[in-house]
Amino acid sequence: MQKKNNINLIKQIRKLTKISINKCKIALKKNNFDLKKTLIYLKKKKINNKKKTNEGIIISKIKKNIGIIIKIKCETDFITKNKYFLNFCKKLIKYCLKKKIYNNKNINNYINNKKNFLISKFKENIKIHKIRYLKGKYIIKYIHINYKIGTILKINIKENNNNYYRSAKKICMHITAMNPKYISRKLINKKQIKKEKNSILDYKNKKDLISKLNIKLKKKILLEQNFIFNEKLLVKDYIKKKNIIILKFHRFEI
Repeated sequence: MQKKNNINLIKQIRKLTKISINKCKIALKKNNFDLKKTLIYLKKKKINNKKKTNEGIIISKIKKNIGIIIKIKCETDFITKNKYFLNFCKKLIKYCLKKKIYNNKNINNYINNKKNFLISKFKENIKIHKIRYLKGKYIIKYIHINYKIGTILKINIKENNNNYYRSAKKICMHITAMNPKYISRKLINKKQIKKEKNSILDYKNKKDLISKLNIKLKKKILLEQNFIFNEKLLVKDYIKKKNIIILKFHRFEI
């Protein structure tokens, strides 16, 4: 009878908290199989908030010489269209720029309190998943219309060019669409090369491995990709033509 009661308790906790059976068992055992005490314990531990966050939005803002991009995740797409959530995202990015919060480690109580208010309101987990920034004279951003994918880009220009922005915006859009991992071949370090090599499992010999590695890298290197706005050109040809130097980028995707 005791075992049956325990199973019923586990079912109740799972229904209320959505946590795993194993976590239910551990929590119950710690609280002498008392349902009320177990739920209070889980609430304090915030275990019931550890749900999958597969949805969310990408936001970006540039102020003076700082560009910032943030990936905010939640459980359902429904929340991403809610005015309270969107208002939180707008305030968040302004606050991060104002207080110079450029990574997750520096998130303070003000942000956490606002986030926790939304969690309690929607009964969904919300995560500030990633924050990245770029600092420089020429920062460009592009967020796709569905807010699921976006890029911030830092460039330099070789000469005074008042029309650089339009060209740089196209590069930003290219990065968003084509998802390069590296800027150029010379900027790939030995550790990254080794990782790329190890991911190639099917090869005949060393020459075949190098050949397959080069094919793989070509798809991932920004300067060696075919430019989406003119596929006859490589990105490196386009930026040479426009007197642009690509220095760094951050690309986020939900």
